[in-house]
Amino acid sequence: MIRRVLAAAIALSVLPLYAQAPSKSYAQELVDQTIAAHPDIIVMAIHATPPKQKDNVIIASNIGRIGKKADSDDMGVVNTGKPLAEVNKAGDRLEVELPLLDTTGDTLGAISIVYPYHNGDDKQALQQRAEKIRDQLARRISNPGNLTQPYRYDAGTPTNTLAQQLVDQAMAAYPDVIILAMHATPPGQSTNVIVGSSIGRIGKAADDDDMRAIRTGIPNLEVNGNRFEVETRLLDASKQTIGAIGIVFHYKPGDDKKALEQRAYVIRDALAAKIPSLAKLMAPPAAAERTAPAVLAGRSMSWHPQYSGDFDHFGVDTKRNKLLLAAEDHGTLEVFDLNTGTHEKTLTTFGTPHAILYLPEKDRLIVTDSGKGGTRVLDAATYKVLGYINTAPGADSMVYDKPAHLLYIVSGGKDVEMKDCYLNEVDPYSGKVYRKLRFDSDHVEAVRAEEHGHRLFVNVADKNEVDVVDKKTLQVTARWPLTGAQTNLSMALDEADHRLFIGTRNPSKLIVLDTQTGKQIASLDAPATSDGLFYDSVHKRIYVPGGDGYLGVFQQNDANHYAELARVSSAKGAKSGMLWKPLDRIYLAASPGETGKGGEILWYALHP
Repeated sequence: MIRRVLAAAIALSVLPLYAQAPSKSYAQELVDQTIAAHPDIIVMAIHATPPKQKDNVIIASNIGRIGKKADSDDMGVVNTGKPLAEVNKAGDRLEVELPLLDTTGDTLGAISIVYPYHNGDDKQALQQRAEKIRDQLARRISNPGNLTQPYRYDAGTPTNTLAQQLVDQAMAAYPDVIILAMHATPPGQSTNVIVGSSIGRIGKAADDDDMRAIRTGIPNLEVNGNRFEVETRLLDASKQTIGAIGIVFHYKPGDDKKALEQRAYVIRDALAAKIPSLAKLMAPPAAAERTAPAVLAGRSMSWHPQYSGDFDHFGVDTKRNKLLLAAEDHGTLEVFDLNTGTHEKTLTTFGTPHAILYLPEKDRLIVTDSGKGGTRVLDAATYKVLGYINTAPGADSMVYDKPAHLLYIVSGGKDVEMKDCYLNEVDPYSGKVYRKLRFDSDHVEAVRAEEHGHRLFVNVADKNEVDVVDKKTLQVTARWPLTGAQTNLSMALDEADHRLFIGTRNPSKLIVLDTQTGKQIASLDAPATSDGLFYDSVHKRIYVPGGDGYLGVFQQNDANHYAELARVSSAKGAKSGMLWKPLDRIYLAASPGETGKGGEILWYALHP
C-alpha cells in the first residue's frame, strides 16, 4: 500500500485539516491548504496528465478552469525543467511557473503560483518563495495518479487526529523518510483504514500487505524502484499492536536494506511512545499539545554512547548541515546530521572540549578546549587540526563578534586550578591573541557581545555579578550585582530592547537586566541545573533547558513584562542546548551525569 501514498511537506504540517467530501481530489486539497497557509498567493494551479489521458491539463486550482489544456509556457516548463517568472501586461502580478515534482524528484507536471506585484518588488525573492512551496509539496506527492485520487476515501474517518499530528511531526523529525502512513481500525468500526498519512487518502481500506503485517508480525520489506518500503505493526505506548505502519526511504542499489529496516523500527518505536491508546490515536490532539510552544520532534534513538559525565555546547557546520556536540567529560566531539539527528562520527582528538564555532569564510571550526593542547582550529571538511589558539589554560565559553571579526574566549579559573580568569580577544582567522583582560575571579562563565554597540557582558559567577566590558579598551566599565540568586552561568541578549537575560543555579532563576542602567527588571523561577539560555527574537521568547528534565519557555510580553509560557518535558540531564532558527528548532543534549552512563540528543519544533 505505502508505495502509493503521497508524502507530507513539513512546513505545511500545521495547516488545518478540513472535513472534505470523498469526491475532492488530493491535488485540490493541496491547493486549498496552500492558499490557506499563504494568503499572499492570488492564483495557484496544478497541471498534470491524468491517468489514461494524453493531455496535460489543470487538475486543481483556486480559480476553477479544471480540465483546461496546458499552454506552451506550461509545457515548456514541464519539458525543459526550467522555471518561468514574468510580470503580466498590467504590471500588477508576478506569475511563476515551475516543474511539479514528486517525493523522489521526478517531474509530474507544472505548478503555477501568482503573487501581487508592484514596480520594484524583488522578483527573485518571490520566485524563491514559490520554489520553496513547490519543494514542500513535492514531499507530499508520490506519483501522478495520487493527485487525481480522493483526498479522503471515507467521510466517516476523521482527519483532525493525534494520528495525523504524529505523522506530521515524524515527517518533520525524519527528513530521510519520504512516505509515512498509519493504519488502524477506528473504535466502533470494523474496517482497518488509513488513519494518518503523509498525504491524506484518509479512510482507504488496508490491503493484504497491511493486514498480513498486523496478523503475523512479520514485516513486509520491498524495493520499489528508488524506494525501500517497510510495513510493520503499529504499536502503542504499552507495546500493544493497534494497526500497521508503513515507512518509505529513498533507495539506490547497494544501500544497506537492513540498516533502513532498523531505522524504520526506531521511528516506529519513537511514535509508539507518544500513542497512549487506539482511542487516543483517533481523537483530536489535546489542546495543550496543539498549542505547545515547543514540541518534541525527534531524538537520537540509534545513538547509545554509554558516556558518563557532561555534554557542553553545540555548534553547526552550515555548509554540510552538520550538528556538532562537545562531550566535554568524554573528550570527544560528536557529529550528527543537522536535519535527521543521525549520529555520523566521533572525533577523538580533544581533551575537554566546550564551545564550537564554524567560520564559513575559511571553512574552519574553532573548538575551545580546557584540556591539554588547548583550543583547536580544524579543517571543517576533514576535521584535521590546523593550529591552536594560545590563551591561558582552561579555555571554555566563547562568543564571536561578527561585525568586528573578533572572537572572545574565556579561560582560566578553578577547573584548571587558577585563581584568576581571563577574557581573550582573538583574531579568528590567524588565531592570534590581541589582548587579555584579567578578572579577579576563579569562575567566569558566559559572555555576550553587542553587534551594534561597543560592549561585552560577562557572567562573573563567584561574585554573582555581570561585568560590562568596553570593546575598545577591553576594560570593565560597570559591575551589576544580581539579587535573589547566585551562580549566574548562562546568558542571552536582546539588544534591540536593551535586555540581558541571565540564568542562575542557586536557586534556578531567569533574571532580566536593563542593559542601559543595569537595573534588575524581572526574576522568574526556571528549570533546575541549567547550562543554557536562548533568546528567540522572532517569537519574543526565552528558552531555559534544565537538568531536571524540563525545558522552560518564557514569553516576553514587552521589555518590562515576562511570563512563563510552558514547562515542556525533556529528559533528565538535558541542561545544555542550542536554538537553531533556520529550522525553528531547539536542540538539547541530555548528559548522563557523574554516576550514570548513556547520553542522547533531543530536538523540539518551535511553534508561535
